[in-house]
Amino acid sequence: MKVSFVTTVLNEEKTIKALLDSLWRQTKKPDEIIIVDAGSTDKTTAIIKKHPLKPRLIVKKGINRSQGRNLGIEKAKHHILAVSDAGCQLDKNWLKRITAPFRNKSVDTIAGFYRAEVKTIFQQSLAPFVAVMPDKLDSTTFLPSSRSLAFRKSAWQKAGRYPENLNYCEDLIFAQNLKQKTNMIVEPKAIVHWQPAGNLKGFFSQIKNYASGDIQARYKPHLKRIITVYLRYFIFLFLPIFFVFYLFWPILKFYRYVSHPLAFFYLPLLQIATDIGIIIGSLKGLVLSSQNR
Repeated sequence: MKVSFVTTVLNEEKTIKALLDSLWRQTKKPDEIIIVDAGSTDKTTAIIKKHPLKPRLIVKKGINRSQGRNLGIEKAKHHILAVSDAGCQLDKNWLKRITAPFRNKSVDTIAGFYRAEVKTIFQQSLAPFVAVMPDKLDSTTFLPSSRSLAFRKSAWQKAGRYPENLNYCEDLIFAQNLKQKTNMIVEPKAIVHWQPAGNLKGFFSQIKNYASGDIQARYKPHLKRIITVYLRYFIFLFLPIFFVFYLFWPILKFYRYVSHPLAFFYLPLLQIATDIGIIIGSLKGLVLSSQNR
């Protein structure tokens, strides 16, 4: 069973080597590695070319993440595809575990799992806002990120490929289509380690981009959440006392993942940053959607 690994990059000189090194350490190595670069202006391509794995590098300036993924999959020699992202490091058994279920010919897609790799109390506090925590994993409802995913090329075609009009939320739309149109199973031991933002600015930008992508993709589960954010702040305008109680809500939800006194400050701060990011990002998404009509 031969496997092609595909990823996309844009100015990832700080992260691409770690991803490639984790591929090098795999107990089952990919038979082909394809990296699609969207026009990096830093040292990304130089690092890729020097790596002993000798990945196949395709440079296509100006393409978005979906277009890059589709291009890499199109060029792949093999019919089993595994995908992840720059900024991730793969557990040494990741490829072995995420491809083993393909021995059953009825399986089309394997959803792996990813864990936030935290180094600070701040990152530990923000992890529940941006990642599925291990105790919350429900294989019946889980939609995988393309940080940890494998599929047959035929499944990619059945799912309609990655939606090329999207640069954010594209993997959720693709995963949703995979789940609806192919036989998907979840392999929680196929783990990718992913480092979230290290500061408030990076976290805010991430949330804003996610919300913009949700609007452009019209992803219904997240649209409902966005609407509830607007509704709660509408209520706060008339009943500001509720806002005070609201600040304790993220502490009740997420303190068990942090268990540090700083969480009493970080968790409410991150909740407010999340809400503002969602509001600004969703408005940006509405503008972009109207322009693309």
